[in-house]
Amino acid sequence: MKHIITTCMIAAAATLGSGCSSWLDVQPYDQISEEQLFSSEEGFQKLLNGIYIELCATDLYGGALGPEMIEVMGGAYEIGDDAVKWGNYPDLKRYDYASDYWRDRLDATWNKAYSLILNCNKLLEGLEGREALFAAGHAAIIRGEALALRAMLHFDMLRIFGPVYSQRPDDLAIPYYTSRTTTPEPQLPASEVIARILTDLARTRTELANDPVITQGTLMSADPSGSSSFLRYRALRLNYYAVTALEARVQLYAGNRREAFDRALEVIRAADKGIFPFVERTAVVGTDDPDRIFSSEVLFALSHNNRNQIFLDYFSPSRTTFVFKMESALISQVIFGGGQTTGGYQDDYRNRAVWSTSGANRYFYKYADMENSGSIENTMIPMLRLGEMYLIAAEAQSDVLENGVSYVNMLRLHRGISTSLSSLTQEQLIYEYIRELYGEGQLFYLYKRLFTTIIRSATSNQNTLPSSNVFVVPLPDSETDNIQ
Repeated sequence: MKHIITTCMIAAAATLGSGCSSWLDVQPYDQISEEQLFSSEEGFQKLLNGIYIELCATDLYGGALGPEMIEVMGGAYEIGDDAVKWGNYPDLKRYDYASDYWRDRLDATWNKAYSLILNCNKLLEGLEGREALFAAGHAAIIRGEALALRAMLHFDMLRIFGPVYSQRPDDLAIPYYTSRTTTPEPQLPASEVIARILTDLARTRTELANDPVITQGTLMSADPSGSSSFLRYRALRLNYYAVTALEARVQLYAGNRREAFDRALEVIRAADKGIFPFVERTAVVGTDDPDRIFSSEVLFALSHNNRNQIFLDYFSPSRTTFVFKMESALISQVIFGGGQTTGGYQDDYRNRAVWSTSGANRYFYKYADMENSGSIENTMIPMLRLGEMYLIAAEAQSDVLENGVSYVNMLRLHRGISTSLSSLTQEQLIYEYIRELYGEGQLFYLYKRLFTTIIRSATSNQNTLPSSNVFVVPLPDSETDNIQ
């Protein structure tokens, strides 16, 4: 199989079809030449918007790297063994990455990610020497977002296909593409991939130094004057603070705790100033139309105008075959039970707003339609959120047990939990990550980073012990063909 980037064109990634929302203002234009697109600022905006649109694809964050494949790998759902009911998911539960189905699925995810990386590089190279086409400051914003997208996609490929970084950072991992070359790049050691990701993110923060989010907030509405909304809806972009949060995530993954703490704290301080305020209780509890994603706290989200289909495809109690949900005992006795032992309480907003009881089961409603289905909040797929920054700040402390607990307790206070934790163990911290990020595609990466047991059941002998066979996904066929 030839590497996907040898044939992918920018226009292919910029056409509609993945269901993202109209705020992007991209019309199908697959017949427009690259030369025409590079002739105006509007063309560059369309190219960038096209990349954001394609992130919603089911091979990426609209499915595989969001609520579906990667969450099954992270033990989020109770998966049975009946193939008639569960299809190919029991193989993934057993981490049988060599099955034909999952080999093809992982291959598709890899190819889609690298095709968009190529599009980022085409956009970045197209910007060179064309700054005169742009209004003041706009070229830097576009360049910064493209660099951040490139870094984010490489990072997630590293987290899936790379080694357990805490144990073998110098093992060969993945290629890192910084140009629009059609020649396959070599695999790099994981530590070199991390270095390149951090270089891209450092450059991004410089490019986004004048991001409107810093002085005006997220601007989550159309320009009232009727002007272009390109610099609005900043929470639906890799804005300055989202990039800072992404760097905190990368630094923690790399074991750089001091740097991770500094970046997380920068975002927390911005939130304290009202840029990403904690959700109000009245928005999530005691309302007929709860904001289940806590949208005011979301630092970066994709916008998908048919997000409810994710709920219908995976989580709805009306489904006649499998339904993705947590094991009943795990959710009631551990995640949202257990008190001081696990940190779980039933009155947690994340329990009351997101989980609903039907019969003997509880179902996950994070991605279900709001009654106000036309709102921008109803389209959002969270990618980075404020709560994770509190957990990173806690984990990055030199003494997590004493110093980290204050950040966790502050987050819990804003989740409606009045009982503070007196201390903080790694297990309690993991439970807090589960409560905060469940269904958002981050749990597998958490367990891999910590090289620890994957929690999938209240019965410990049903959990998955850490091993390289679980955490190191083999490179896809499309890449190994290039190596040979």
